Amino acid sequence: MEKTKSYSALVIFDAEKSESEDEVKALVNSVIKENAGDVVKENLMGKRTLAYPIKKKKQGVYYEVGFKATPEVIAKISRQLEINTSILRTLISKED
Repeated sequence: MEKTKSYSALVIFDAEKSESEDEVKALVNSVIKENAGDVVKENLMGKRTLAYPIKKKKQGVYYEVGFKATPEVIAKISRQLEINTSILRTLISKED
């Protein structure tokens, strides 16, 4: 069994979608937990103006989540987050 490592994910949601902030957090957390991850910390940064348009959107809701998971499931988590239409961008990075 592989050891779990610490990761940080920054997810930018479409600010114009009707989903509430709680639904956004629940969506990301459920994807991580479905793939045997463990959420350690959360930070909902709120609505912000994007530096440049992403998918023709000028504003997004930023959500940062720290979690622990095995390296094998990171690609699967990233893929599941990217196929959601309400998510504009996802960045997952390994923490030291």
